[in-house]
Amino acid sequence: MSTAPTATKRQSPMSLRQAMPVLGLLVKREFQTRYAGSILGVVWNLVHPVVMIAIYIVVFSQIMKGRAGAGGTTLDYAVHLTSGMVPWLFFNDVVSRGTGTLVENASFLKKLSLPPEILHASVLVNAFIVNLFSLTALILLLLIAGADVSAMVLLAFPLMILFGLFAAGLAMLLSVLHLILRDMGQLVTIGLQFVFWLTPIVYYYSAEILPQPVLDALRFNPILPFVSLTQDLFGSQGHAWRGGFSTALIFILPLATVTLGSFFLRWHRTEILDEL
Repeated sequence: MSTAPTATKRQSPMSLRQAMPVLGLLVKREFQTRYAGSILGVVWNLVHPVVMIAIYIVVFSQIMKGRAGAGGTTLDYAVHLTSGMVPWLFFNDVVSRGTGTLVENASFLKKLSLPPEILHASVLVNAFIVNLFSLTALILLLLIAGADVSAMVLLAFPLMILFGLFAAGLAMLLSVLHLILRDMGQLVTIGLQFVFWLTPIVYYYSAEILPQPVLDALRFNPILPFVSLTQDLFGSQGHAWRGGFSTALIFILPLATVTLGSFFLRWHRTEILDEL
């Protein structure tokens, strides 16, 4: 007499507290994978930003000299460019990698019944560690180049935490959509390029560069408060930071996106596991 096969009982999901030890393992695994077989290993975290920032300071500031607008010297433009690029690269890394993290780590979600937020947290922590090297390298190189860097730049470090949380919240939402539409990763890559050029990084936020209606429209760019405040902290001559409501946004946006993203992940947890 044959018996009907029984359905495999799905494990109850871990709580975030129970999954915290896994977070450290995921971050460690990411670094080991990224630098596997490399002689310098994690030292590349310092080499990459140093080379990138040095190129921007020495090369791009010369190419763009006289085209940035709002007056200032070549070094002023280098400060504006590099202090905008570092937070942008951080944001780009968290969003682009976070969008695909559910698909890339499907086995972890199934075998360990991890809360999906842990995967996004690992992406954020890893990107933040790399960004710490980038910010530190930027400060040191600008000081060497003779830029007038004040102690206010130290506020860029906690600001990056808020910016990273905002990016992680967006990535949570996009990662669920990526399960439904596997082209989402490519769409996000294209979308990030548009967002980059709609952010005053390679140009000044100045009426000398753009007409007033465009300047007003750029105010609706949600990453503008984070990037422009970072540029202001570094002493950029052409940032878009004006304080006021923007100050509230740098706290409201991370809270809103992380809350919504976490809710979205939990609400669709069953569908996520089924799709994987």
